[in-house]
Amino acid sequence: MNTSFHESERVPVSLETVWRALTTLGHQRLWLRPPDERSVNTWLIVTWDGLMVAERIRNSGTWWLTGDASAIYTNPERIVPDGLEELTWLSVQRRMNDGF
Repeated sequence: MNTSFHESERVPVSLETVWRALTTLGHQRLWLRPPDERSVNTWLIVTWDGLMVAERIRNSGTWWLTGDASAIYTNPERIVPDGLEELTWLSVQRRMNDGF
């Protein structure tokens, strides 16, 4: 009888990789939300309607997609979240070069 033991672990993913995955899924615009004073230093990638589609906990440099990553809604009114940095190809590259 064959038995196998499966362990799973989170695989480190860069900001560029998670941005590519989200845009490939169909997200057209994404924003970076910095941690607030109550958080455990969690950075978030959010959509126009506030869905958290990816997170980066502490200074790990590792990103994870959330369950909302597959929820893709159009933005007919072109709503833009106030005070957040939009993640574009250029801003992702700039942040990667800065070691983010």
